[in-house]
Amino acid sequence: MRQIQQLIQVLNTVLTQVLKVKEQGQDSDIVAYTNEMFEKKLGFDLDELSDILEKDNNISHLKKEKGFTNEHLSILADILYELGEDGFELPEKHTRSVELLTQSLTLYEFIELDDRIYSIDRNLRITKIKDYLN
Repeated sequence: MRQIQQLIQVLNTVLTQVLKVKEQGQDSDIVAYTNEMFEKKLGFDLDELSDILEKDNNISHLKKEKGFTNEHLSILADILYELGEDGFELPEKHTRSVELLTQSLTLYEFIELDDRIYSIDRNLRITKIKDYLN
């Protein structure tokens, strides 16, 4: 139980920092910060997460091996969404943004099917990501 709470705390800390940097319009590399925090606290970075998600949408690996719950996956999807949305309009960041938004969509859609609770916010994010990607 303590490990689950620590995981939520780490994910919320990263999400809070991402939102803070976006709000302040700082020109820092929030992706590098996220990678550093993920590697330090979770044992994988965004590239490794991408590999996990690309292998048959292997979200079950995150749930079984890393102990993620749907709540963790939702926060992770929020982080990826915020990172992807941030650089979407910039030519030098567009490709990475598309990757991050696609990963976020994968997680949101998995949760949508797996979770018994309907979320309007999650559904709106799914719609918004699909609009970005089309």
